[in-house]
Amino acid sequence: MAVITKPDQPTFSTALNNAELLRETGNDHHHIGHALLYLEERCRMLESIAHAAEEYIRFGEDAQLHTKLVKALEAFENYEVEAETDEAPSFGLDQG
Repeated sequence: MAVITKPDQPTFSTALNNAELLRETGNDHHHIGHALLYLEERCRMLESIAHAAEEYIRFGEDAQLHTKLVKALEAFENYEVEAETDEAPSFGLDQG
């Protein structure tokens, strides 16, 4: 698979704005706007997890940083459940 270069911020913002416009006007016949908006939110959440994990590892496995990492993972898990079911999740990472 070829590497796709990262768009600059103005280009990415324009793409997201157009994706929202496609969805709002009902012109998203090929579901490109829907997919882009979903993937952008998912990517944002995964970047939060990566950042929290990096801090946790870099700064000696601090308890507060562990909590931040767990919360980022829970937020991602909740988002995935909601995105797949359109229902709020009723569980977290600490479920037995």
